[in-house]
Amino acid sequence: MVGRSRVRIPAVSTLIAFESAGRLGNFSRAAEELQTSQSAISRHIAKLEEQLSTRVFHRSRTGVSLTETGSDLYDAVAAGLKTIDSAIVRAGEACDEEHLSIACSHDAWQFVFMPRLDALQEFVGENFPIRFTLYPQDSRHVPLDPDADVVFTWDASGAGPDTLTIPEAVRPVCSPRYAEANPEVFEGPAGGWSGLTLLDFSIPDGGWASWADWFGIAGRPDPMPRIVDLDSYGDILRAVAVGKGVALGWRYCVERYIEAGALVPLGDDFIEFDNFFCGLLTEKGRKRPAARSCLGFIDAAIGT
Repeated sequence: MVGRSRVRIPAVSTLIAFESAGRLGNFSRAAEELQTSQSAISRHIAKLEEQLSTRVFHRSRTGVSLTETGSDLYDAVAAGLKTIDSAIVRAGEACDEEHLSIACSHDAWQFVFMPRLDALQEFVGENFPIRFTLYPQDSRHVPLDPDADVVFTWDASGAGPDTLTIPEAVRPVCSPRYAEANPEVFEGPAGGWSGLTLLDFSIPDGGWASWADWFGIAGRPDPMPRIVDLDSYGDILRAVAVGKGVALGWRYCVERYIEAGALVPLGDDFIEFDNFFCGLLTEKGRKRPAARSCLGFIDAAIGT
């Protein structure tokens, strides 16, 4: 018997945004609940409707309401998320061993922690298995989850005496192929970059430097180059690696790619901005030597 092909399930972040918007009947209130922006919620819903090829919300000036299809989907999604949440709680309660809990964004996991995970585990000790809770990249203000020991974020509002702050340092990077295609442009000043394609975050006020910030120091082209916005730093670097343009490379994310020759550094050097990648100990983490060891390891691994 030929089975049905597996239906592509939307991203969990999209389903969470849909459930919140459906329950609250308002994209702005859903954004407040999820600690993100209304535009981020709108993008999630647009992606969902594009995948389903149908509307799940009626829009009006006073808010949104579920369509008939949206209502059926909401019931299934809400029940599914509740089941998953309950299973995760049970799994956590069933585990008696000590562990170190780290909360960070998907991008921080991919570029900061994943390449250094074995070394981090050895540093904090094998008796403390490491667990990660990943929050969406568009969550600008991340609450200090009491279940986590350490929270890594661009938001320093929860900073205290035990906070690790690493200054942001960036420089433009591109692929070797893109550099070879534009040798005269890159030999000149940044003011001559009008004909290039730049890749940037689509999330405003994320806490990190933008092209406008960098050009403010290096010199602004006139007219400005074409800017393509993406909502994931991983997607940005993947696009750069295949020659789609130039991106701002965070020092602690791109140095190993530069050393390997996969990315070409542009400009004179890294430029530091008054933005900080922060490691914050929660009340629980302040009592745990393993959590302090985690901050010490990251400070040594990517600090300046």
